[in-house]
Amino acid sequence: MAIKSLRQSCLLLIALSCTSSANDAIVGAHNVWPPYVIDEDSGFTVDLVRAAFKAENQDFEMLITPFSRAMRMVEKGQVDIIPALWRSDSRDERFVFSKAYYSNRLVLISRTESEINFEHLEDLKGLSVCAIRGFRSEIALAQISQIRLEKLTNLTSCLSLLNKQRVEAVVSDELAFAYLRSQHTEFHHLKVHQSTIAQWPLHIGISKSHPKAMEVIELFDKGLLLLQTNGIYKATLKKYQLDE
Repeated sequence: MAIKSLRQSCLLLIALSCTSSANDAIVGAHNVWPPYVIDEDSGFTVDLVRAAFKAENQDFEMLITPFSRAMRMVEKGQVDIIPALWRSDSRDERFVFSKAYYSNRLVLISRTESEINFEHLEDLKGLSVCAIRGFRSEIALAQISQIRLEKLTNLTSCLSLLNKQRVEAVVSDELAFAYLRSQHTEFHHLKVHQSTIAQWPLHIGISKSHPKAMEVIELFDKGLLLLQTNGIYKATLKKYQLDE
């Protein structure tokens, strides 16, 4: 644990000093979001992004930090990329995006005994709902009138709040919830509502102000294509049980 903390501190110092140059590692930042980002060394996104850059002889390092902070760091040039990012009109104005490498299904989660009748976002009016701070899902929920929105830094905290009946529902990627449910027995009595809130492609994103924005995106896209043809992409999906 101390070694991991030291590594995180070193990465943060590197990130705050500069973004990548020709021979430096590309640095990404994101919050913990299993199974996509488990820690700085594992998770579907971490493994895939690192492998895609490695295929193009480019090193990649990962910094774990709250998502809203990661977004600020990218836009200030303190890190290079957000390795897991959904597009939106606002983000399209500020970011360059890679080709999509996955797609996330956003769903509503509640307690099994809940009587919530959910089909559309408008059905959440008057309810207390938790989402990850800074995620596009949280921003979308904030537009709904009369919703009582709780914003936390990770999905585990949101689900714990739901488990304690301090909120009535959580909005999440379906497979992120399934992964945490398999790891935590206390979440076994939570359920997924069948209606899909949204289906959003997942990309890496880099600020348009980054001096090598297009170069970084092109490197990743080329590496991703190679992984999709040599079997590594499918193997990485299977490793994190995302191929089912």
